[in-house]
Amino acid sequence: MRIELWPDASSFVLTVVAVATAGPLSIIPTRRAGLVLIILEGIAIAAMLAIAATILIAMAAGHGPEGDPPLRDLFIPTAGVGAASIAMGLSFGLLSFAGFEQVATLGEEVKTSRFTIPRVLVGTVLGAGLVFTLVTAAETLGFGTGPAGVASFTASTSLLADLSARYFGARAGDVFDLFAIASALGGALASIVAASRILFALSRDLLPASALGRVSAVSGTPRNAALCILVAAVIGYAAMRGLFRASGSDAFFWGSTLGALALLVAYLLVVTAAGALVGSLARERWMLFIPACAAIAIIYTFWVNIYPPQPGAYRVIPWIVLVWCCVPIVATLVDPRLVTRITAGFPAARSREE
Repeated sequence: MRIELWPDASSFVLTVVAVATAGPLSIIPTRRAGLVLIILEGIAIAAMLAIAATILIAMAAGHGPEGDPPLRDLFIPTAGVGAASIAMGLSFGLLSFAGFEQVATLGEEVKTSRFTIPRVLVGTVLGAGLVFTLVTAAETLGFGTGPAGVASFTASTSLLADLSARYFGARAGDVFDLFAIASALGGALASIVAASRILFALSRDLLPASALGRVSAVSGTPRNAALCILVAAVIGYAAMRGLFRASGSDAFFWGSTLGALALLVAYLLVVTAAGALVGSLARERWMLFIPACAAIAIIYTFWVNIYPPQPGAYRVIPWIVLVWCCVPIVATLVDPRLVTRITAGFPAARSREE
């Protein structure tokens, strides 16, 4: 029985199930939540690699779309694809890698964090790079790079599920939809865990008496902060669906675009800080070339999302991100003591570990 709160209520039901699942998992000890994440994402990644490898083997055997161009077209842009189009595509690439840095938010909960976290970060980037390169190549070749294939690729809301249905039947597509749901649930849980740790740390330093800056004696996790993040996510989703009449897929892509563009700003700050550190080392200043190139790529990618203006909500989303990122700047200008209060615990944290 469908719940007729809006036309495609099935996505709402899935959202309720996701909230009911992610909520308890976000407040249990990190080790247990990490195990759930490994299971959810591990199954999804194994399925993605299996279907991608099968499709690439089929392509190599000549069973791809009729008239499909050679593999080199994966690396050589076709006529009409310029730098702006490639930069727009980088937004997808950044979204694909989004989340690798979330492990850094667990610095206070990981033993020997200086040893573990850098290695996890590097391993995640390399592993994700391999997986997404392989899967994206399979998706591109699986649909075909001709006009019809590109149109199908663009219209698809679940690329691997549609490819599974095309090559292996409708049942395979349904199964892959389940894998996609499991992966999305894992991504939601990781985001809630990371955001709650950041909210907890800020609340602890800025508002010591706040309930958001406390750790639960039962679970040993910032339970109040996690529940606050979960409620904020539900309110945001409800606003998109109710106030702005977004469909389930609209809400997903709007939220994904907000997150990807916000990550661009965060990555820009990281490469700026890296550049400042390298610039302070007289013998290593030649390495400024690396963060400078990264900064130029990030700024250009953000710019093409602003100009020319994109249709619909995507015309407004970049400005929402910029305004949101300016809020802490304005806050610190109004009260410069905020910076001191936030960073006051950093030396103490380092001395505790050492």
